[in-house]
Order: sequence, then structure tokens, then C-alpha cells
Amino acid sequence: MCGEDFMSKNPKEAMDFLNYVAKVSRGWDEPNVREVGRMKSQPNAKSGMYVLNEDMDIKAKVVATARRLEELEMKKVQEVQAISETPVQAMPCSICQCYEHLVDECPTIPTVREMFGDQANVIGQFKPNNNASYGKTYNSNWRNHPNFSWKSKPP
Repeated sequence: MCGEDFMSKNPKEAMDFLNYVAKVSRGWDEPNVREVGRMKSQPNAKSGMYVLNEDMDIKAKVVATARRLEELEMKKVQEVQAISETPVQAMPCSICQCYEHLVDECPTIPTVREMFGDQANVIGQFKPNNNASYGKTYNSNWRNHPNFSWKSKPP
């Protein structure tokens, strides 16, 4: 435009420059000099409307179709995201048989831990009470002693 010196202009010079740019610039509703030759007014055209040739009309339709396709794709992506954010749970919670939450989120877990926690801690700590009649007099090394064998001796 006017380079680096636009900021150094006083307000009147800046407004004059902007007015100049507005006069010289084309607006969206004004045709380009090259396009004026291609856009010929046709006898059945309404006043104030341009009639596009077939090439421009097809390009406009392709652009509009592509835009609609992009909008549909965006809607589908948003629907898929919305569906994937909601968890699907077909099985009830195995603790309280409720469909409103997952097993990990069950509000009764602390109570269940209290009830069954002591039982779970006991597993593996059981030692059999050896109340045999022989008590502490039994020696495991005597298991293979020949006098305590039940086998019959050969003659």
C-alpha cells in the first residue's frame, strides 16, 4: 500500500490515502475488466443480474456441492464424537446389580471391603492344629525306621 510510512502520516493524510484506496479498489459486485467481455447480457435476464455462462455455472455448483459435503462430514464427525463419549454398559454392576454405574464406581465397594476384607487377609495363614494323640513325641525322622514299617518281612 503506502509502505512503512502510513503510521507516520497525520490523520488527514491517512484519510486521504484510505479514500484513494477505496476509489481504486474493485468491490465484489463490480465485474473485472476481463470478465466483462464474457458476461454478455441476455434478453431474458432480469435487471441487475448477471447471467453466467455454463462453465462458470458448473464451477459454482461444484463449489457449492463441495461445501455442503464438508458440512455433512463435520456433522457426522460431531455425531460420532458425541456417541463415543457416552459409555455403553449392557451388564449391571456385579456388586449391587445396578445399571447406573460401572463396577469400579460402585458406591458399596467400601462396605464390601469391610465385610470381606478380614476373610481375604486370612487366606494363606491357616496352620493345621496338630492335636494328634502322639503330640510332640513324634519324630519325622522315624518315618523310615525299619521297626515302624507295615511291610511284611521276607522269610
